[in-house]
Amino acid sequence: MLVQTSMARMFAALSATNEAILRASSDDELFQRVCDAAVFGGKFLGTGVLLANDEGRLVCVAGAGVGVAALKGRTSSVDPNSEDGQGLAPTAFRTGRPIVSSDYINDERTRRWHATALQIGARSAAAVPIMRHGRPIGALLFYLDQPNALTDETVGLLERMAENVSFALDNFDRDKARDLADLARARIARMFAALTATNEAIMRAQSADEMFREVCAAAVGQGNLLGAAIFTPEADTSWFRLAADAGKYPEITASVRFSSDPSIPQGQGMGGTVFRTGKPCISNDVASEPRSKPWLPLIRKAGLTACGVFPLFSAGKAVGVIYFYFGGDDQLDDEMVTLMGRLADNVSFGLDALERAADRRVAEAHKERLTRMFAALGATNEAIMRAKTREELFRQVCEAAVLGGNFNSATMALARPDSDDLETVAAAGPDRERASKVKLSKSADRPEGSGITGRAFRTRKACISNDYLSEFPTTGHFYQLVKAAGNLAGAALPLVRNDESFGVLVFFSDIRGAFTPELTELLQRLADNVAFALENFDRAEEKREADERIEYLASHDSLTHLPNRETFNQLLHAAIGTAERNRRRLAVLFIDLDRFKIINDSLGHDSGDKLLVETGLRLKRSLRAHDVVARLGGDEFVVILENIGTREDVEAVARDLRRTIAAPFDLCGHECHTTASIGIAIYPDDGADIQTLTRRADMAMYIVKGDGKDGFRFFSREDRSQSLERLTLETNLRHALGRGEFMLHFQPKVDLASGEVTGVEALLRWCHPEAGMLPPAKFIPLAEETGLIVPIGRWVLRQACVQNMEWHRQGLRPISMAVNLSPRQFVDENLLQDIDEALAFSGMPPHLLQLEVTESMVMQNVTRAVRVLDAIQSRGIHLAIDDFGTGYSSMSLMKQFPIDTIKIDRSFVRDLPNDSEDQAIAQAIISMGKALGMTVVAEGVETAAQQAFLRRHACDEMQGYLVSKPVPPQDIVDLVRLPIALAPPLQPEADTAHLVAQSGI
Repeated sequence: MLVQTSMARMFAALSATNEAILRASSDDELFQRVCDAAVFGGKFLGTGVLLANDEGRLVCVAGAGVGVAALKGRTSSVDPNSEDGQGLAPTAFRTGRPIVSSDYINDERTRRWHATALQIGARSAAAVPIMRHGRPIGALLFYLDQPNALTDETVGLLERMAENVSFALDNFDRDKARDLADLARARIARMFAALTATNEAIMRAQSADEMFREVCAAAVGQGNLLGAAIFTPEADTSWFRLAADAGKYPEITASVRFSSDPSIPQGQGMGGTVFRTGKPCISNDVASEPRSKPWLPLIRKAGLTACGVFPLFSAGKAVGVIYFYFGGDDQLDDEMVTLMGRLADNVSFGLDALERAADRRVAEAHKERLTRMFAALGATNEAIMRAKTREELFRQVCEAAVLGGNFNSATMALARPDSDDLETVAAAGPDRERASKVKLSKSADRPEGSGITGRAFRTRKACISNDYLSEFPTTGHFYQLVKAAGNLAGAALPLVRNDESFGVLVFFSDIRGAFTPELTELLQRLADNVAFALENFDRAEEKREADERIEYLASHDSLTHLPNRETFNQLLHAAIGTAERNRRRLAVLFIDLDRFKIINDSLGHDSGDKLLVETGLRLKRSLRAHDVVARLGGDEFVVILENIGTREDVEAVARDLRRTIAAPFDLCGHECHTTASIGIAIYPDDGADIQTLTRRADMAMYIVKGDGKDGFRFFSREDRSQSLERLTLETNLRHALGRGEFMLHFQPKVDLASGEVTGVEALLRWCHPEAGMLPPAKFIPLAEETGLIVPIGRWVLRQACVQNMEWHRQGLRPISMAVNLSPRQFVDENLLQDIDEALAFSGMPPHLLQLEVTESMVMQNVTRAVRVLDAIQSRGIHLAIDDFGTGYSSMSLMKQFPIDTIKIDRSFVRDLPNDSEDQAIAQAIISMGKALGMTVVAEGVETAAQQAFLRRHACDEMQGYLVSKPVPPQDIVDLVRLPIALAPPLQPEADTAHLVAQSGI
């Protein structure tokens, strides 16, 4: 077979290739010229240059002749196990030697190219490897239009062509390396100049911002960089802010945003990585970096090719990063990286130097602050000594602290007894307005209690934050408030008394690290002095309040805080005197709640008490400011209307009061309704003295009740005849004693220390032949009013003494017998004779008898009361004040009476030990009784908690349902024989014992 390509043509092709090599200035130009020379000089059908890419495939990068389009449209794998990796070019690439096919269209290795070969007329082909620095990078492919057209000599010339191409490629690399070396030396020289310039800038800078600006300018100006920039973290976020920059594209640099958060793309770049790891990042092909993807448009726009990013440190902690930007052919070698690293290290050194200078200034300022603080401590102590009020003390302490510590603010907050809130009572300093409005709490469960203030209160220890914005979460309740005020450090010092926090002193400063141990110690001393001063204030106020409270209780009802009976009588007496002098009229309205007992029995005492309190408030709101509203006891209220006009005016007031009381009450979640029966007496028409007016108003009220309740009525002369039921009851009451319808029940009194029964109280019961057992409230007031109480009381006294001796004859040990004296009995001239006859008739020793009187009885006529009580005591009989504390007497007058025992009223016992006011009153009565050498008895004890409180505070005896309800005589025997084992509280029936005791029987 004839060979179409002669040796002469091959030598011509070789010569043309060498000429192409000499003229080519780049790889691409070289490859194309070689292909052209082979086709046009060597008369090949076609030639192509195939280079291996990063994916392991041969790609046609240059070609000439027939079939080039097909070559450029396909790639081949260099993998020998791949289906398309068996061709001539892949095999030549792998083996590094020529591969020839003399019958191309029948060669199994070139099967995937047979169709193309037939189309272009290729019948033989050869592939020779292209080497670069001794390693294959691709292959030269030649194909001819005749089979068996490639001899050994021809293949040898093709190898020489490939070797010459390889030689040229190596030369290109050597030339490029020389050029890069020259550029590198120039860059190094410029970087040394930049390093010198930045060192000078670092030494001269007075602040970090000034140093950053000078360093960037020097790096770009002297180093001829594309740009330089310094970024620092933004407060409270993971993002960075541009602190300083210089360069060709400042607007591009300003738009760069990156983060230290590795979970987002903007945090995976070079800057975020450098900040997190503290190690530099270098890239000589920034655009190809996968981590540069978020900023690729900016990189391309700026022409950025290489970049070096280095961390900046202060006190061993990363505080920012510095970027060096390069463009064009600049490459970052080891020496260049070292110089950039030295520059970054010098900036870090400069930051430390600035920090040390700042520390020196802070230390000097701290010394000055300590000096001022000592002076402030002295001023505070002087304020403590001179302050007349708490408010004055609070203000002066805060002002002195700010003056001494140069704080942004000093605040004092005190705990509220009924709330988790802390109340700001004083503030001083430039930021005092903001500080005084910040809500504070002592509770850890509330956001307002999550800061240093709440923590100091709860732990009773100083709580210091010398870097508040770093130590507390950005989402914290106080973070934004502190930040907005420019505060960097804070201190909270607890105010402690009896090992319990009651307030906090809070200081904020705009200096980080301001609260050193020395300053904190001075502030703690200040807080301790304030706590001591407040304790003195408290003691003085507690004494004053106790005195005021005792005086108040003597004149007011403890439940509704309205004037009590004694005060009402005084006010009515004064009103009558004024009306008499001015010839004016006044009205007395006697008000009784119609359904109170039902509500009280159904919903309990708490609801009943709430109803009474709310009724008192409604009555006061419905009347004029100078009108009087008082509570006489139970559900009875009384009103004095002075300077009244016509009868119609009084009627209008009465109607208004009825409507007010008839409105629904919300009692412990229950809607309740009640009405009022109102009796009215007019001065001077219906009476000219206290007793007549109140009695006739009361009488009119009872007529209203008898007529169906819920109304009002003026007293009239015919009222007595209209009260048939009342007269009938009075008649029956007059015969009850002779018919033997009265009986006594007894309630034991127990020694709180031993549990032993020390005595009993005699309580009256009326077994009506038709109505059955009548409650004392039904007949005792009538007996008192009619005077029948005197003979009834005489019978009670004699029967009680007789019963006591009967128990003694049954073998019981001697016990005290307490008998109530009614107000009418106490003023009866035969009282002493009745007492003597009862003792003589029964044979009971006088010391076993105890007579109980109420405060109101002895206070009506103190001189006579002292004379009568002295006479009773001279007989060896003991005396007790019943229902003590409900408000008639003063402490100074109580000392005049020969009293052995005081009985704490059940109204002060009921809410023990939960009600702090009742606790204080009970303790005061016990203390007073002990100081006067009296026995103290608590009435109405119904729970073990009440009993425990009374025992703990040294009360002597108790009486109530916890021990026993009032029982018949035969039931007392077992109670007296053995000490009482206190049982769970009994549920009281109708509180007849208390009603009887109030009535004096």
